[in-house]
Amino acid sequence: MLEASVLGSATSPGLLYQSRNPAGRPEARSFPSGSTSSARSLSASHVDGDGDGAEEELVWYGQTVLWSRGAEVYRKYTFDEEGEDVAYATFAWFPIPAAGPSTIPLSTPTSTSSSSETFGPFQTSQNSIWGAPVLSQSSSSTQLARCFIVFLQTRAHVYFPSGRDVIVHLPFVVDGVWPLHTGGILVQRALEKREKRRMNRGKDVLRGMDMGNMSVLDDLVELDEDAPSLPRLFTLQGPFDEFKMVVEGHVDGGHEGDGAGDAHHSSPRLGESNEVETGMTVLLVSEKPYPFVILYDYASGEIVFTRRVTVPLSQPAEAAVLPSTRTARPEDILRPPEPPQIPKTKLPRPSLHRNSSSFGPSADRRQSGAGDPLDRTTRRAPRMSRGAEVAGPNHGAELQATLDPAAHPAPVPPGKGKGRATTAKTGGAETSRRQSGASSILRKDVPVAAGGMALLGASEKDLRETTMVMGLQREEGARSEVVLDRIWVWKPPGRVDAANIRVFLSDDSTPSSVHINVQLPTQLYTFLASRPRATTSFTISPFQSLHATASVPILATRHQVHDILVLNHAGSLELVTSGGRSLGISIPKQPATGDGRDEVAHRLTGLRMVLEEDERMGAAERRIVGLSDAVGSRCTVIFEDGEKLRISADFRIQHLLVRQCFEALSYVLTPEAFFSFKRELIAHLQNLSSLERGDDVAPWTVFQGVLFAMVDISLPAPQGNAYERLLEASQQSADPVTRRLAARAQAKRWQASPQPTPPQALGAKIDPTEIPGILLALHLVAQDCRLSSSRQKDLAAVATVLIELSGRMGRADWRDYWLRLVPSQPGTIEIPHTIHADTSLVDRFQSPPDILVYLSRRLLAPTKQFPSPQTCGPAVSELGCPNPCLQTERICAVFDQLGPASARKPDSVIDRAAGAVLYMVSTGLTADWVADLPHGLALPVLEMMRVCQHSPGMDWPAEAYEFVGRTDLAMQCLGQLPANDPTGEDEPDKQPTIGELMTSAKEGARVKQMAQPMLPHVRFGSDKRLAEVERIMQTTRARTISVHDPKAVGDQELVQYHQQMVNTIAQRTLAVTVGQGIFEYGTRQASITDSWDIPFIELSAKIVPANTTLRAQISADHADWPCFHNGVSAALSISPDSQGIDSSWIVFNRPREPTAEHGGFLLGLGLTGHLRSLLPYHALSYLDLRNDFYSTGVLLGLACSHAGSEDLLITKALSLHTHALLPLGSMELNASPIIQSSALIGLGLVYAGSKNLRMAEVAMSEVGRTTMAGVDNFGDYAESYSFSAAMAFGLTMLGRGGRVSSEVDRRLLAQLQRCILGDSPSLSEARSPTAIPVDPHLTAPGATLALGLMYLKTNRSDIRDMLPIPHSALALEQVRPDLLLLRTFSRALIMWDDISPTMGWIEDQLPAFILVTHKMHKHVGGVDQASELAYLNILAGACFAVGLKYAGTATELAHNNLMTVYGILSKAAGGSSMTYEGRIRRTTARQALAVVALSLCVVMSGTGELNVLRRLRVSHGQEGNGVTYGTHMAMHMALGILFLGRGNYTLGNSNLAIAAMAIAFFPCFLSTPDDNKAYPQAFRHLWALAVEPRCLMARDVDSGEVVYLPVKIVWKEGATPAGVVTQSDLNNGKTQSKSKTRTQSLISPTLIAPFDKLVSISVDSVRYWPITYDLSNPIHRAALVRTRTIHVKRKAGFLDYNSDPKGNRSIFVRAGSMTGFDMHYDLVSPAAPPALSPKEVLELVQAHSVDPIHTALARYFAWGRERAIADGDGHAQEGNTSASASASIDAFVRTILLECVTLDKPGLIGVYLGMLLSVISGDLPIEGARQLKMVRSFFDVADRSYSPSGEGRGERKPPLVRPSFLSALERRVGGANAWAPSTTTRGSTEAEDEPDTSGAVGAELDPRRTYLTEGRWTGDCLALARWIEREGLPVLPLLSDLAGRVRQSGGTGDAGQRRVLEVRVREAVERYAEAVGSEYDAATGTVQGGAAGGLGTRWKTESLSEAVGLWLGDAA
Repeated sequence: MLEASVLGSATSPGLLYQSRNPAGRPEARSFPSGSTSSARSLSASHVDGDGDGAEEELVWYGQTVLWSRGAEVYRKYTFDEEGEDVAYATFAWFPIPAAGPSTIPLSTPTSTSSSSETFGPFQTSQNSIWGAPVLSQSSSSTQLARCFIVFLQTRAHVYFPSGRDVIVHLPFVVDGVWPLHTGGILVQRALEKREKRRMNRGKDVLRGMDMGNMSVLDDLVELDEDAPSLPRLFTLQGPFDEFKMVVEGHVDGGHEGDGAGDAHHSSPRLGESNEVETGMTVLLVSEKPYPFVILYDYASGEIVFTRRVTVPLSQPAEAAVLPSTRTARPEDILRPPEPPQIPKTKLPRPSLHRNSSSFGPSADRRQSGAGDPLDRTTRRAPRMSRGAEVAGPNHGAELQATLDPAAHPAPVPPGKGKGRATTAKTGGAETSRRQSGASSILRKDVPVAAGGMALLGASEKDLRETTMVMGLQREEGARSEVVLDRIWVWKPPGRVDAANIRVFLSDDSTPSSVHINVQLPTQLYTFLASRPRATTSFTISPFQSLHATASVPILATRHQVHDILVLNHAGSLELVTSGGRSLGISIPKQPATGDGRDEVAHRLTGLRMVLEEDERMGAAERRIVGLSDAVGSRCTVIFEDGEKLRISADFRIQHLLVRQCFEALSYVLTPEAFFSFKRELIAHLQNLSSLERGDDVAPWTVFQGVLFAMVDISLPAPQGNAYERLLEASQQSADPVTRRLAARAQAKRWQASPQPTPPQALGAKIDPTEIPGILLALHLVAQDCRLSSSRQKDLAAVATVLIELSGRMGRADWRDYWLRLVPSQPGTIEIPHTIHADTSLVDRFQSPPDILVYLSRRLLAPTKQFPSPQTCGPAVSELGCPNPCLQTERICAVFDQLGPASARKPDSVIDRAAGAVLYMVSTGLTADWVADLPHGLALPVLEMMRVCQHSPGMDWPAEAYEFVGRTDLAMQCLGQLPANDPTGEDEPDKQPTIGELMTSAKEGARVKQMAQPMLPHVRFGSDKRLAEVERIMQTTRARTISVHDPKAVGDQELVQYHQQMVNTIAQRTLAVTVGQGIFEYGTRQASITDSWDIPFIELSAKIVPANTTLRAQISADHADWPCFHNGVSAALSISPDSQGIDSSWIVFNRPREPTAEHGGFLLGLGLTGHLRSLLPYHALSYLDLRNDFYSTGVLLGLACSHAGSEDLLITKALSLHTHALLPLGSMELNASPIIQSSALIGLGLVYAGSKNLRMAEVAMSEVGRTTMAGVDNFGDYAESYSFSAAMAFGLTMLGRGGRVSSEVDRRLLAQLQRCILGDSPSLSEARSPTAIPVDPHLTAPGATLALGLMYLKTNRSDIRDMLPIPHSALALEQVRPDLLLLRTFSRALIMWDDISPTMGWIEDQLPAFILVTHKMHKHVGGVDQASELAYLNILAGACFAVGLKYAGTATELAHNNLMTVYGILSKAAGGSSMTYEGRIRRTTARQALAVVALSLCVVMSGTGELNVLRRLRVSHGQEGNGVTYGTHMAMHMALGILFLGRGNYTLGNSNLAIAAMAIAFFPCFLSTPDDNKAYPQAFRHLWALAVEPRCLMARDVDSGEVVYLPVKIVWKEGATPAGVVTQSDLNNGKTQSKSKTRTQSLISPTLIAPFDKLVSISVDSVRYWPITYDLSNPIHRAALVRTRTIHVKRKAGFLDYNSDPKGNRSIFVRAGSMTGFDMHYDLVSPAAPPALSPKEVLELVQAHSVDPIHTALARYFAWGRERAIADGDGHAQEGNTSASASASIDAFVRTILLECVTLDKPGLIGVYLGMLLSVISGDLPIEGARQLKMVRSFFDVADRSYSPSGEGRGERKPPLVRPSFLSALERRVGGANAWAPSTTTRGSTEAEDEPDTSGAVGAELDPRRTYLTEGRWTGDCLALARWIEREGLPVLPLLSDLAGRVRQSGGTGDAGQRRVLEVRVREAVERYAEAVGSEYDAATGTVQGGAAGGLGTRWKTESLSEAVGLWLGDAA
């Protein structure tokens, strides 16, 4: 009888907490059908291999949930604030929410051609949704995370591994939840009282149903019990999905084995279906791979067996089409929907709104769905709850206004878009809990009440009256994709309560067969569920019935297959295993311990009782009354006194070899024989102590003894250990004292630990007919052990059994096979033939199957499958589907890829290698698995890995690249920086080990280092340009001013002069802040635990030589907007890739009092995209203050973060601050012109490039506005408002003017023309009499630029002509000079393709009369003022257009010409005339100079070009007349653009980028810091929308460092990074060519061309592995867009360019110069060439290898061994011999270490050492020799068949292993040229082990003669085996047959006849070898020639002659 182990008391930490729960907990609200009773669940988590995993327990009581693991409380959750009891708690798998804002991935093909032109490759704002709940961004497959879910009465909390808490509102109370393996949960609704009462109608008591707190008064309540009820079962796929009802119906197809998605299998078809009735209760939801859901029907009392099928929704309910924001008018959108028509039908089932208030005391769960949609009493949600978004970014569906914290939820059709979310504040702390949306589920046959409305307020103040009223449509009843298909119904005998039924699975050995067990109170019924094929349905039939009061499934005797632990009526335990066979189980006696509270005393008492077996401690044996909580092999035993014990019934075999043999025998033995063997083996293994069970020898000894006993093989008694032998010798000693001590020790020893009974089979025997199957199964296991270098001991152990078995069976050939391979001295003992059985099973093999022979044959031709226990035995294993020879299967599959697919059609070696590598990666094999292979198999695999390393595939997975050592390609495939967890979701369930913690700490430090921004010295080297720019841009330190005091002035005048200088410098400092933000853009990472520091602006200055410090005297109004710009700069310094910035962090940085800095900080976050995470509730708190800076920052920041998204929620927020979009009759808007201007341009950004006609009309109508009711001093800001409206129009119509003008376009053009030219007489005639006159002086600048943006890149000359340039002096007088700049610029935007960076094109923009006039005068001053001003402005406008077209390209021609123009304008701006005309001329020149400087820096953005820097540095120091605040701002903006992001960023030229730069660099530079009347200062920062991170970096994948690297860039001609445009192209009028590409070599880090012009980027260096990024590959393109990094891997033997610029420190140079690297040396010969010293080897390895193991090896064999040898110098000759051998081995290790590091083959170090040690000191030298033959066979095949590693490259690489070394080892095996001195493991030399080869007659020749003549093994078996292997003797049956034939030939022994016989014998041996080899061939005749059967072995002539002579009787 087996005995279980007692683990201790079953009292868990959760139950202890529950027992100590104080009574005074907060009182929970009562709910109609809620259950407040405590409950618990127990499960196992993280089962590793065959372990049971950690026990996880969930205990919930009241408002508390405890999550414990083992004896430790892991988490504790309390829900006192919710005031609700816990209904259920469980674990489930839900989709992983994304960490960042909601955007569509770049790789998704969602963008149209127009949107791709509008937005650059780095722009993702067009796909964002504000406030939406975010899910995983994985588009290919949904990643699931294990979540912890707690169900309360009205809500559920979903806790993700990342810590996120998502709140799901429940439409009903839950009383059961089951996780689904495909993701999601199955939810069972709790029954209401009326439903229980209705089911109890006509019955006194409803058995099995919990009637709750029903009273007599409840029966008197008149309730409509016939009202419809909700379905019983629902599914929830994710926290943001909706509850969908589960239906029951007949399904055709949909089986687990159908292979979802296969073309040849039809999709499941659902027939007639109905919802699951309320009387059904779930008993079991099976886990994968079984689809069972078992229900109990209360009405019929039947148990219903169903299968769970996923049936996709074929006809999803379509949402009503809502007005489109693209074409609808605002009044159409904002008009409330018509009241719904309520159909006169029967009442529908209640709506499943997740509405917590509907569960109040008055709610009876029977509300009608036909009520008033505006009834807030039934629709009101808890505060801070909000509905879900129903539309995607471009659907135009209505969004819910969420600016009110008390908003009411609206119903949402599930699956139509992403939901919304807000944060909930609990306990005063900000949490990130997501609120899910709400939805309706109605009957399909009931019409839905459409047009439901919810009045949503935007503020509690006057903004509520201007809120837009929206409506949402309900969706009809949604069916879940999970359908229950009924399989079978069984009715138990008698009426049974559902609470007393327990259903579980057992005998789950295969996916097609399983036992379903139904435990009733007194009986256990077992049913067999099986199916013949995976594509058919299960059939269920009764299997057996047992009398049992309790039963649980446990893993007891079989790995991964459950047995049943049964408690019978007698109170004893039985283990029911395969076939219904049972084993008796007992548990150790335990003392009774009262209530079990004293846990420590109980355990100590129990331990003492078990060890001492004291009868007095154990009272009468207690009765077991129950079993529960089975997890793995553990369960809880319940005694009749109430005590619970935790026991373990784990009898599974853990010893690897025993388990392997055990599994192999399960296939060849009959079920009865195998059960008997299993019973005896488990019983004897249990007799071992725990220490012996973990031993390598004791379990195998038991297995061997049980097996031999059951086959009637008697073994000699095993010899005792050393202590036993000492006692035996002492008892026979002559000394009486010694004998007495020995006797006493023997007695004590027997008393202390009685000897276990020897393994003897108790009456059970194995039939002799099954012994050949045992022999074959163990033989195959032994062959599997040969394929692992770490299992040589296992091979020897199995070989011993095989030798004995084969000898007993009389199979001399099998015995000889194993004696040759594993020679042992017992082989000389004659084994009697005692087993007589049919050996036909092994007779079908000509010789015992040899895996190495098979693999060598597979290299030549296709072969059959190698035998396995699964194919050799007729039986089906009761262990399931174990694979005892898994290593054999894997190796054969690898060699199937290496070998030819067809003998007639040879394939490429690269294809073979790729197939092998991909197979190994797909099966999860790693480099450790390759390292464990013996060298005969490892070398072919490593050779193929080297082939793939040099010639990798293009579409491999990242794991394959990493497997072959190309981590650079793996990173290219992943397209991201290395990280600890790619998914970003660390499961808290896994308890890391200490080693894992250390590894993660190292990796974390490495990742942190790699995540740092690029260091400045890497980008610009060691020059000081960045330091100089930092000095110019700094605003936090007081500046030092050197002032030359004027003469003859008083002290008062001097102080005033100094103060004036300080004020001037302060004004410049205030202007620096905008440029500072450009310079610092994206250079810092935000810390989410700290607030972000906004530095103060220091306005004081130190005057020298007076050494006085003065503070600038500036008014507060002048400092507000510079402080705003300072806040923007601080936020822009945060990298757009910075993680963790969420709404709570933004609010955390909010100051107590409103400041301009924080308003700018919000705008900066919006420009970098971080404001997408700002929740609408927090946005309301900012907007509610009506602060200009806060409102501007929030509105404009949100618009920038969602540019092009057409997000309707942001549209509403902007509309509330825009007078034009308010509904008619609304109150006057109390918002400043600055706020309204920001809201207007925000609308343009949100609808950028959308051509939303309504938004365009609204913006156009506002361009000419000069007054606004209710807004003070609006007229002062009319120009800036007009500019904002014009830019909103231009952004909305950005590039969408089209080639042909429609009627709408013509109407818009007419309005634009009015705004540009004014009301001309011709236009006034056609103008409507109601049109408002416009002032072109206010509207012309913005309208001119808007026209250019509308027709951007359309090349329409007719539109260009609408912006005329005067061609005469008279016409010139009619146009403002500054408008000529804008007209020239807009004309160029329209004719985009004509823009050229040449001076000729720039001059072509000038009218002829102006150009001629200026060419006639060398100096500009000689021209009249009008022409001069026109010349300056047109020149600046043309340069502005050139700058934007070639933005970020660093085009050389554009740079040179702009520098020329810059010089011209610098002279014009340097005039000192103080006349009125002179000041106008100077102001215009400075304005034009600022535009040209910005244009020049836009072209050179991010390059830090020194010539431009020198000129801008001069501008920084200029002061005086004409130098204003705006001038300084423009020049410092230009300087910041030149060093954009410290050189890591540049500018793009997409449509949105062009528009953003045109607005940000608009030529209106104001003179004072507080001026916003003509241009809103906040728009200066819109340049950030044009930023592109195109700084290409090269990062070493091993060190993680950014390195200098030559790269080769191929780009389309005309978009060159260097701007090389040939003169021939210019003469031919071509500046672009799509048919040609150009190549340029650069040094990374460097800026590269725009991504739409790039073709490829490749590494151009011999020091690094070649890698190419092909921009036509979407994966490569997405990787570059995301990381801007090429990951490179340095080749071994080289240093990086920073450490070794010229390559002088290469390992090849150093090793070659010292002649220490000779590949011809065989590594073992004494005459070694000169080698490097140990110190030099250590230095080279340290410098060129990143692996610390290599350094440790070099250090040990350089110094450690030398010290060890030095310590032994005192010894004599033995010490000298040992020292010499150690020195030889040291030199060998150093040589191969240097070779492997130099040639980049680190995996060969272990192979080299394994090959050497297997020959000179191996435990199995014969196996080592066979492996060497395998290596030789592979290289012979490789030389004949293909060129390893060199195909396709015109080169042939040498083999991995030196051929000279391989030949030397073969000679040593053959006994020649042995390197001396060498010792074997026994301390003897080789000469002692080898037989004498002199030929003299003596005792040494007797074993050979005996073997050749009689076939018997005598003498030294190892020496004989070596001789047989060296001489290549054939197998014993052939040898015996040849001996008989030679003797029968009657030869006389003369020389001639002997030679003839020798030839015939050799031919026979070769034919036999070929026959053995061809036995494995798939087809006959596939291989011609060669002795493949013996791995290339030929019988040597000398021994062949000797054998023939002996057979002929030649005594000589």
